Amino acid sequence: MRVNYYKDSALPENRVDVYYREQDAEIMGLMAFLETGQAIVGRKEQAVRRIFLRDIYYLEIVDRHCFAYLDNEVYQIEYNLRLFLEKYSPCGFVQIGKSLVVNLHRIDWIKPDINMRMHLMMENGEELVLNRAYKKMFMECLKNAGEGKNETH
Repeated sequence: MRVNYYKDSALPENRVDVYYREQDAEIMGLMAFLETGQAIVGRKEQAVRRIFLRDIYYLEIVDRHCFAYLDNEVYQIEYNLRLFLEKYSPCGFVQIGKSLVVNLHRIDWIKPDINMRMHLMMENGEELVLNRAYKKMFMECLKNAGEGKNETH
């Protein structure tokens, strides 16, 4: 793949255009990476902050509110898990429990446990448990992410 970079100070905003002959694994991986540059709004106390998807380690529902866990901060976001997954699962987000969604790109290692459960150690040191009911879907998404596929789950 050939990559060209052009500087144009007359542009109103930065822009990336991707041209491709066929949507192969390399292009799909690039598309997934570019999608992680998208941002959502998070709230913490009285402050509002833009949160990049790539910075989210996992999401959790607590008392009917959705929280995004970053490296060392937690923000409330205006999504439920179903809507978030519908929009952002191509960016590497997958459900691992009734109230948990994880960013596949932020998993450091995976360790099997008894009763078909798995422990996911996140890059920020948090340990999450993959519920066995979500294991098959998680493993498919993990495999597809490794192959550069960009499928919604």
